[in-house]
Amino acid sequence: MIFTPSSYYYAGRSMNIFKRPIHLHGAMEGAGSFSIWLMHVKDNAWLYFGGSFCVVLTNIADVAVPKVTQLMIDLFSDQSVSTSAKEFKFQNYFLVLVVLVLAQFVGRIGWRLTLGQQTHKVAAKMKSLIWNRSKYLPKNRLDTELSPGELMNVATGDVGIARFAFGFTLVGTIDFIFLLLLTTATMLSINVELTLWALMILPVLPPFLDRLARLESSRHRDAQKSLSQLTDLAAQTVSTIRLQRVTQTGPFWVSKLIAQAEDYRQKKINVMRTSLAFIPITGIAPLVSNGILIVIGLKKVFAGELSLGSFVAMQSYIFMIQGPMIELGVIISEWQRAFTSLDRVRKVYNEKEAPQLREGGIAVQISNPVITAKNLSFRFENNGKEIFRDINLSLGMGERLGIKGAIGSGKTTLAQILAGLERNFQGELHLFGKDIRNYSHEELRRCIAVVPQKPFLFADSIRNNIRLHRDLSDSDIWKLLEVAGLKEDIQNFPEGLHARLGEWGINLSGGQKQRMTLARALAQGPSILVLDDCLSAVDTITEEKIIHSLDHVLKNLTTVWIAHRSSTLRFCDKVIDLSDSNFHQRIRS
Repeated sequence: MIFTPSSYYYAGRSMNIFKRPIHLHGAMEGAGSFSIWLMHVKDNAWLYFGGSFCVVLTNIADVAVPKVTQLMIDLFSDQSVSTSAKEFKFQNYFLVLVVLVLAQFVGRIGWRLTLGQQTHKVAAKMKSLIWNRSKYLPKNRLDTELSPGELMNVATGDVGIARFAFGFTLVGTIDFIFLLLLTTATMLSINVELTLWALMILPVLPPFLDRLARLESSRHRDAQKSLSQLTDLAAQTVSTIRLQRVTQTGPFWVSKLIAQAEDYRQKKINVMRTSLAFIPITGIAPLVSNGILIVIGLKKVFAGELSLGSFVAMQSYIFMIQGPMIELGVIISEWQRAFTSLDRVRKVYNEKEAPQLREGGIAVQISNPVITAKNLSFRFENNGKEIFRDINLSLGMGERLGIKGAIGSGKTTLAQILAGLERNFQGELHLFGKDIRNYSHEELRRCIAVVPQKPFLFADSIRNNIRLHRDLSDSDIWKLLEVAGLKEDIQNFPEGLHARLGEWGINLSGGQKQRMTLARALAQGPSILVLDDCLSAVDTITEEKIIHSLDHVLKNLTTVWIAHRSSTLRFCDKVIDLSDSNFHQRIRS
């Protein structure tokens, strides 16, 4: 068999991802793609039983129609039956046909409302599952194998393929099995010898179909990986389009995109070629069966061994089998691709979470000093390279810490440590008198706002990009934009706050995007503000205005500010220069 549980199941506890609480860590750990599918079917047994019954009901009605047609044809050929009796029987047969048509209608509506809807419902659940897991993944995984392009491809492409295994592909499988069994049984009841001759080719097909299915699964997996790389590269190309114009590197990015697109095209073509190969293989069976029926069946009709109605019925059943036989290759292909894609979804869910993102911690209680560090050091785990060491500092409420240094000296890493985003450091770091690692990630994000050097904006209105989920009035937003030095720019937009931004804020300049993310951070109302060189794309005159505004607004905020320009840090109380080999701290008096 092609679709055996052993083909997709491997050791480990089986867990139904769609019924168990998705907040449980490692809920899918150890479960194979087939076991995930099977557990979902078991947990929704009555729904799947009802849907399967509707499919079988439709099959029974489909098979019964040619049989009734046979009886009607033979009725008119039977000279021993009187005309009145023929009329009576014909009326009964006609009523039976009406009932069968109604049964077909009810059955098709039934399986669409049950099994068909599962295709869409499971897709929504899988996307929700991916989101709930990906937001707790470690940063290093999101920066490498689980890039945005990969996650987008899994959440759209793989979910879109895997979902059919829970609905429409299952309908096709049940339809094929029962229609084939019922049709074969009815054909045997008409003429055993002719049925055996007509269906003799069927046992030859499975080995060829199994080989094709395995090949298609492998090629589909390669194509999905290539699509992930293409999606990721396209996102990088769009986000760096302004830099490309300045550096005249557009042709380089175009060539990379074309090469990756061509790689995906070739791999997708290979998948389609493999899928199309199912059609001629499964199409041979109906052709051979029809040929046998015409040659042998007509001889039996002329010899009086087979009635005309029986021959017509056998012809109808051969045509009826023809559809499922041709679809058999498609069904096998869909199962293979569905389980391959479901396995990719499962692997995302099986990724280890960053414990601090999920686990609870103590609540933040604001007090002085805000931040204290003692012998704070950091080295990379993969190569052991030391970035900085023995940093000691104390920062009180309203104080501002400046961080400067050469590229690669660890400025952003230090800022991430102080913001609670990086916990693999050495030494001591306390926030409000408590070890920063004792706080939950959610608590830290409430009181600490980070403005990254590379801004991120949604394809939405300016208003929604700033307020996000917060309840802010338009006047509040205008005040924040004024502090960020962006009020005049937005006022020049015809739609003002309701002007829509392109993906990644592509219709804004680099400086405008940075200032908008600064306004968004201020909207959070944080106790601590971490600015990671967030004015690097702003000209010096505009920067001067923003610094003066922030100097007024940030009086009650504790601020950590990274900048390459010394002028940006002149309002800071303390400055750390990480370029100094001794990590010397210059404290402004």
